[in-house]
Amino acid sequence: MKSHLHLQNLCVILAKPTYDAPYFSLLVSAEAILTTLVVLRVPYTEIDWVAYMQEVTTYQDGERDYVNIRGGTGPLVYPAGFLYLYSWFKSLAIIGSGSAESGIDSLGLDGSVSAQAIQRIQWLFVLLYLFNSVVVLALYQKVLQRVRHQRQKMQQSSTMMVWYWRIAMGLTCLSKRVHSIFVLRLFNDAPAMILLHLSMYLFACCDAWALGCMVFSLAVSIKMNVLLFAPGLLLLLLQKNRSIFGTMQHLSICALVQLVLGWPFLSTYPMSYIKKAFEFDRVFFYKWTVNWKFLPEELFVCNTWAMVLLTCHLGSLGYLATKWWNASTSQRGGTKTREWMCWKKGATDNLRLSPEYIIYTMFASNFIGIAFARTLHYQFYCWYFYSLPMLHWMITLCPESAESLTRTSFRLAASAVAIFGVEYGFNVFPATEKSSLILQFSHAFLLIKIFITALPLIVVERCEEKKSL
Repeated sequence: MKSHLHLQNLCVILAKPTYDAPYFSLLVSAEAILTTLVVLRVPYTEIDWVAYMQEVTTYQDGERDYVNIRGGTGPLVYPAGFLYLYSWFKSLAIIGSGSAESGIDSLGLDGSVSAQAIQRIQWLFVLLYLFNSVVVLALYQKVLQRVRHQRQKMQQSSTMMVWYWRIAMGLTCLSKRVHSIFVLRLFNDAPAMILLHLSMYLFACCDAWALGCMVFSLAVSIKMNVLLFAPGLLLLLLQKNRSIFGTMQHLSICALVQLVLGWPFLSTYPMSYIKKAFEFDRVFFYKWTVNWKFLPEELFVCNTWAMVLLTCHLGSLGYLATKWWNASTSQRGGTKTREWMCWKKGATDNLRLSPEYIIYTMFASNFIGIAFARTLHYQFYCWYFYSLPMLHWMITLCPESAESLTRTSFRLAASAVAIFGVEYGFNVFPATEKSSLILQFSHAFLLIKIFITALPLIVVERCEEKKSL
């Protein structure tokens, strides 16, 4: 009995804000050790790095027609930011390399695909992975601060809520597949998502929307899957600016970044660049799909199935837009909700959207696209892995919840099972009917919760800004 009381007291003490930073540091340190061990003990697997270097080398040799920039896996299908970033990676990879590299360097890749060059880039990706972990954990920490503040405001104990959130933070460090995507595969999905998470940090934690839009557009320039976050960002910009004109100003930043980065190609072969860099009609191979392996191949590749998924995607976004509108009307009133429909902003005060609402909206927007994606490949997992604990926990641990500790724990356990169901689906290779079904059931569980659960607080009250933000 006494030991149980001592444990309870210890949990209460460690749940205080004083121990947030040590816990944060502990997770990052554990990630540094784990990721280092992965590079040292698990062999590198070649999938796309050679193709990336072939595409980069073709670009460096002066080719500007996207149709002619190809690698061993096919034509280049990423925007210009990818070429610039991986050109830099190539320059780092070949530092100190001799001119006489063996094997694949006979293709004229300057030694960028030698074992030494690849390992050098793996260590760079370790640093990128750790930076991404810091940014993601900072997003979770910001929401934890808000949860703690709101429960104190409602005179509710926050001890268990803090530990629940710390468990969620720990879950972001446990994915075998995501570690592999970053440091064993070197996919461009990784740097694209790092920039996306950084843009979310700028939006949610710094209220820096212009800079955030620039970083968001940089992420799009590396891989266009980031556009799945765009519907949520558009809604947030309309609510933040409270005017169409202000929103257009922020969107023009995104467009300007794309124009500047793509100019060498847009000024020479514009149609070739637009068609290949943003290839929306791309058809993927059935053998690599992770999410629809239980479907016949004939159905998977047919245009009718693609239209069904697109309709479900757009319909879900439309439903959520209605839900978001109703939530804004309920929280802020109809007059303030309709402010964004004006051409210019009428009010002069600075509206601050709550961090939890920004994060939830962008993650939910992306997840809707994931749930109805025509295909998911293994590397696509990092597009939304870090959002899964956040979405599940935010839905379950809303401040208004008055559920018992037992019921809350049961719901979080069910959410954890769904998260591990997704992890299982992405760790079975090759994908099977069973793994795809488990993945889709896990997706459906979260999708239904998003549809039926109330939204977080939309706007931060002025008196809260200095205290909690």
